[in-house]
Amino acid sequence: MNFQEKVCQVLEEARNLLATLPEERVQTLFDALSGEWRTRRLFFWARGRSFLVLQGFAMRLMHLGFEVYIVGEATCPAVRPGDILFVASGSGKTSSVVLFAEKAKSIGAKVVAIVGRRGSPLEDIAHEVIAFSPGEAGKTEQLFVEGGGTRFENALFIFFDALILALVEGQKEEAYRLMMERHANLE
Repeated sequence: MNFQEKVCQVLEEARNLLATLPEERVQTLFDALSGEWRTRRLFFWARGRSFLVLQGFAMRLMHLGFEVYIVGEATCPAVRPGDILFVASGSGKTSSVVLFAEKAKSIGAKVVAIVGRRGSPLEDIAHEVIAFSPGEAGKTEQLFVEGGGTRFENALFIFFDALILALVEGQKEEAYRLMMERHANLE
């Protein structure tokens, strides 16, 4: 095994998948995060490794001063009209993700879905959809099922980190100082 070759392969596969994202949808999401959603309550839900990635994004948004909640945590309040629910699913049809998205929408919350492929049930529910196109990204050597799997999770992590980097652009020093003030200190 050549470890560096595998690193390059993983990064290249993630880059190829990220290149399938529609830029106008990404820009719409960025504009909302840098604008009106800064004062909204943001909720996050997914399953499996996608949930771990989504929690990392929620943590960084909290570090930037957003009010964030992880669905299922004991301290998570009720979702209200005007709140935002972020969901992620490689297949776009994970049952609890679809169920929570439907419920949040029925309450009046806005649903933002990041999905591993187009044409999924979450696209019909969500107000905003960021959908990858794995068929346009070439072959993957990593675990892959219905748009999800390792390449999706890797691309999702990079996607969220790129959004954070864009949110602090032009104010990086001050943003990073404030992020460290909000960083956990009971470690």
